[in-house]
Amino acid sequence: MAPSDKNEATISHGPTEIEGYGTFNHRLHSRVRSYDVDRQGIVHNAVYLYWLEAARIEYFRDIGVPIDRRSFVTKHRFVVVKTEIEYKTAAQFDDDYTVFTRVSWVKNSSFGFDHVIRHENGTILAIAKGVLVHLNPATHQPERIPDSYRSLIHEFEGANVDFQD
Repeated sequence: MAPSDKNEATISHGPTEIEGYGTFNHRLHSRVRSYDVDRQGIVHNAVYLYWLEAARIEYFRDIGVPIDRRSFVTKHRFVVVKTEIEYKTAAQFDDDYTVFTRVSWVKNSSFGFDHVIRHENGTILAIAKGVLVHLNPATHQPERIPDSYRSLIHEFEGANVDFQD
């Protein structure tokens, strides 16, 4: 599903199998904008990190976490502590792409995201993994991920997520 000219991005969900990478239930579809490309005419490597962040926020929204301006400051204090990305093929201006996202594991205070960024023609642009940690909003110290979040993730991902605590 390509984004429309009226929308920056569109979201869809439901199981999608990506050969070699497994099943993903969440998708963010968008298009490369002029500000995403560098002097070489390709998407700058740092831009992919913004795409991953947008996909994670929309993932949270899609599973039922209420999102507003203060969400990640006072309510849902999750911070990125690690990101790994492997660039496969460069995207260019006006290419349509999809960021496939899933939570693959949940531990006590941390959980892991897997992402595949794919061009509309099926070419894999990048694969990435991220680790987020839940912090207490007052103390800024790691805190057990509440059962309410665990339930939302389990309902969305089903048996595809590994709860390790």
